[in-house]
Amino acid sequence: MADKSTKPRIAVLEFKNKADNQWWYHGGAEAVQDVFVTELVKSGKFTVIEREQLAALLQEKNLTLSGDVNPTTAVNMGKILGVNYFLTGAITEYGQEEVGGRGPGIGGMPAFSVGKKKFVAAMNARLIDTSTGEIVWADEARGGESSVKVSVGGFSGGVDDMRMFDKVMKPVIQQLTASLKAADL
Repeated sequence: MADKSTKPRIAVLEFKNKADNQWWYHGGAEAVQDVFVTELVKSGKFTVIEREQLAALLQEKNLTLSGDVNPTTAVNMGKILGVNYFLTGAITEYGQEEVGGRGPGIGGMPAFSVGKKKFVAAMNARLIDTSTGEIVWADEARGGESSVKVSVGGFSGGVDDMRMFDKVMKPVIQQLTASLKAADL
């Protein structure tokens, strides 16, 4: 593990929701940002600026980092905040699709239904060098999780798990963090 003083300083910006055909829950962008901070710290490769600390620094200097970061903004903000890199990106897909069928009871046979849900998440990320404004690393990752429910004659079984952020989005973030850690910066 690198000495703290020699590790690059990185600030994780809020990820944008560009999943125009899927829902995005309240607080999702902040959750993505927090998980990235945790995963980057665990990687041991970077000194990471805490999200609340970043917000406080921006507020103190009466600045905002909203929208896509352009090269000029990256260089100026990097100098002001004392960071080497900004990590930013977008959620490009986040939601579920459902398929299934049902049938009525016929001639003593019970009614039935079968349903399958597939939850998917996709994200891209970019690392911007604050000394040049250049994108020095970029990657994307995708994940999914399926569940099945069956009902026959009013009796049903299966799983309808609503914890899909941890089951799908967190592994996507971990894939991207592993890719970033392996990058030659």
